[in-house]
Amino acid sequence: MKNTIKKEFDITNSQYGVIQSSVAIVNTVLPVIGGIFIDAFGTIPGALITTLLITSGNILVAISASSKSLYMMIFGRILYGIGSGTVVIVQETILSQWFRGRSLAAVVALMLTVSRLASFCAQATVVPIANWTGWYGYGLWFSALLCVFSMIITFIYIGLLKTISKTTGQCRRQIEVIKRKKSFSWSKLMYLPHSFWLIASMEFLLGGGWGCFLHINSDARAAATASVAQVLPVILMPFLGVFVDRHGKRTWLMIGSGLSMLSSMFLLEFTETPPIFGMLLFSISLSLGPVGLVSSVPIILPLSLVGTGMGLIKSSTNIGAALFDIATGLLQDADPHKGYDGVIEFFIMVSCLAVIAGSVLYVLDYSIYNSILDRSARKGCRNDENKLNNPNRLTLLKANYLYGFIYFSLACTSWVMFFRFIMA
Repeated sequence: MKNTIKKEFDITNSQYGVIQSSVAIVNTVLPVIGGIFIDAFGTIPGALITTLLITSGNILVAISASSKSLYMMIFGRILYGIGSGTVVIVQETILSQWFRGRSLAAVVALMLTVSRLASFCAQATVVPIANWTGWYGYGLWFSALLCVFSMIITFIYIGLLKTISKTTGQCRRQIEVIKRKKSFSWSKLMYLPHSFWLIASMEFLLGGGWGCFLHINSDARAAATASVAQVLPVILMPFLGVFVDRHGKRTWLMIGSGLSMLSSMFLLEFTETPPIFGMLLFSISLSLGPVGLVSSVPIILPLSLVGTGMGLIKSSTNIGAALFDIATGLLQDADPHKGYDGVIEFFIMVSCLAVIAGSVLYVLDYSIYNSILDRSARKGCRNDENKLNNPNRLTLLKANYLYGFIYFSLACTSWVMFFRFIMA
């Protein structure tokens, strides 16, 4: 859809990057606020607000196709971004509350599988819908209708929670955890461990890189090739979830994800092999990384910080996506042939940094944290129970001032770049 939107709105690659980054830009900060909100008020209000924002945003994007209003499209994407960034935190927090011990990684993997399947279907069908109907806007309206359906599912979930009364003691306890309002103190952020920030840095590099790379395709053939990257995650993620529950090895999955992305970039840039092989390697990265990264946060944080931690992780992803979307647009505009050589080299650098971060995390986890991230669910079950009985088990870490400063600086940079190019 990139070429179609550029033609319809008469914009450059950099301006298209702004449209893409408008989803990510609002989520450079809001997921943190959303995570704190969820930790303080529970997941039910969070689910209602986020699905409403997502639906409203997609409807505005669909309307903008008729009016050809770039600012309406950007505003709709911003609303969608506000909701979509936080709804993932809601989902992951709900899973952390309902599923513990052996089943957490498996259900997280199942959620990611459904997400990737939806992404694959969207990327593979949006251009055919436009070609079949004769207008690209119908694809956007189809997306808006799916969002309306998801809002209905949210109401059904909330209704089911209200009807569950005669349950076991354990189930009632879980429901109370989900429904109850809690307190939040900013001082809790000073207890985030080193390992958490390394995971956040990998989300910044890998998460930002995945989303940006999958959206730089410019025509139907490129979109179809890029959609191949969504295939393997749909197949592999459920098995990877079971693997993590049984054997752990989360840091191995993270390092493998970085190496797979690095290999795919080398294959695409420096060999004559068909692009589909490079995209298959890229899809391995998309399979390994999310399962290892997302399932690690509830392992290293107490339940009272899971929502906030997930918010910071999602925020890191979107800071990376916002910066990478605009940076790749600039690199493509600077290329005399408007090609992708500079873009691929940029992603090679990102992949190398991700591998380094993953290796440091492995050493740190082994030497300081007793390999907690590489334990199986069976071995980690006792640690999970300790999180319920002793939520304040983490120690104060002064290095969080430095980590917070880096995070804040990157967030500010993404906003400056966004407004620099939206006003161009």
